[in-house]
Amino acid sequence: MLLGTDQALAWVSAARAGLVGARGRIDAVNVFPVADADTGTNAWLTVEGGARAVDDLLASPGGPPDAEAALAAFARGAMLAARGNSGVILSQWLAGFVRRARRDEDGPARVLADALRDAARAARLALADPQEGTVLTLADEVAEAAGLAADAGAPTEQAVAHAAAAGHQALARISATHPVLRRAHVPDAGACALLVVVDALVAAVTREPARDPALWLPERSVPRARDADGDLPDAGHGGGAFEVMLVVQAPRADLGDHLREGLAAVGDSVAVVGADGWWHAHVHTDEPVAAIDACAAGAREQVVVRRLDVVDAAVGPRPDGWGLVVVTASPGLAAWYATAGAVVVVRCPELPVRAEHVRRAVEDARDESGRAVLVVPGGAVAGDELDLLLGIDGVEVLGADDEARAAVATLAFVTAGTSAAAAAALATARARVAALEPDASVAELGRTVDGLVRAVPDRLADLPDRPAGALTDGVLPVPESLTVVVPGPLDEVLAAQVERVAAQHGLEPTVLADASATRVLVAVD
Repeated sequence: MLLGTDQALAWVSAARAGLVGARGRIDAVNVFPVADADTGTNAWLTVEGGARAVDDLLASPGGPPDAEAALAAFARGAMLAARGNSGVILSQWLAGFVRRARRDEDGPARVLADALRDAARAARLALADPQEGTVLTLADEVAEAAGLAADAGAPTEQAVAHAAAAGHQALARISATHPVLRRAHVPDAGACALLVVVDALVAAVTREPARDPALWLPERSVPRARDADGDLPDAGHGGGAFEVMLVVQAPRADLGDHLREGLAAVGDSVAVVGADGWWHAHVHTDEPVAAIDACAAGAREQVVVRRLDVVDAAVGPRPDGWGLVVVTASPGLAAWYATAGAVVVVRCPELPVRAEHVRRAVEDARDESGRAVLVVPGGAVAGDELDLLLGIDGVEVLGADDEARAAVATLAFVTAGTSAAAAAALATARARVAALEPDASVAELGRTVDGLVRAVPDRLADLPDRPAGALTDGVLPVPESLTVVVPGPLDEVLAAQVERVAAQHGLEPTVLADASATRVLVAVD
């Protein structure tokens, strides 16, 4: 094994600490493939997932693990925790390095060079459309420098230090070859994250302190170069409004090429990595449903949908600091929830949503200040899994147990000027919901809405579970909104009918299409 146990654990620790310190600086230079300022955060969360897997291994009975077991846990944990395109690439780079580092038939410097070469190749194979001038090119430069040092007979410590130095020297040069990065005058953010991990490897091998990212990464936010229309630069290829990430279980199948081809047909920035029967897929797309369907060759779980431009959209980060996570059993509603600013967890039929999936989404919904997060379960999470979320610092779980209440809560959260979580809780408690058959008449819809309007409590004292901090002597506003969730694609005739019924009652209508629904859900708040 290339690394001893102490060195392996030191690498994990240094990579984790390095990205904690560097994440903000890396976020500041992020313009490719999407200028969403989260590459540093994604790389940190990816490595943090790997480090937690090693923590779990260390805490398990049987004594401390050997280096091979520790690094295998590190790579696999990073793969399952990978965030964004950059995180998927980094996790595959780690997996390629660890696979080759297990062999010791050659001298350690040669094993190091071969491991870095295999890591670079693995990262490249993760992508459907590899781009030069990015982290992929930097990985090649690092591997080549290590190979030259090994050929010259350098010891392992000198070879790894030489490889890292070559990477730092090449960073600006290779980034300038990419048109988007050259126009923005920034280095590739993914390459910066990889250099932090390589510097951590140098520290582990040489037993010296890791290079401080503050010495080479800019501290200020880099102004984004904009085109004539005022838009942020992009990669010059289609793009997509949504990021979809998921894990696919297929113990006896090699799904890599199948998933890459399927996702490339519906979006770009495609990255797919796999290990031990698990595949982690990533894509930017305008069609989250099509992306989720493209991965149906195995058992899908940990499905997360986010709107990529939500930070720059009108919803933006909330002034009251709250983040939002919505769990839904309807892929068709994921885009709507994500556009409202939520990190969306989608339950597929094959596997349940577990507490760990929601906790992952909570991490994504927090900003650097560790803001509080509201979780809207939407009836898509089992009660025992929800119980595991209770007591987590800064997390509030709402009692919205169906798609209609989840939609009502989301609307209240987004439209509240302040105290978004309290507004969502009040709306959920006030809402009255009914279910109709898909072929229900307009008259039946009208009667149902009329009954729901009369059923909405007119005073806070009538609510069975008043949210904390609610005024107990205030009179609630009269019903204001009508939310209707209909099965299948949205029918314009039905939408018009809902609008007419809403107008008759002075309600603001919202009509959502849920392909997985079997009945019409009607909610009045």
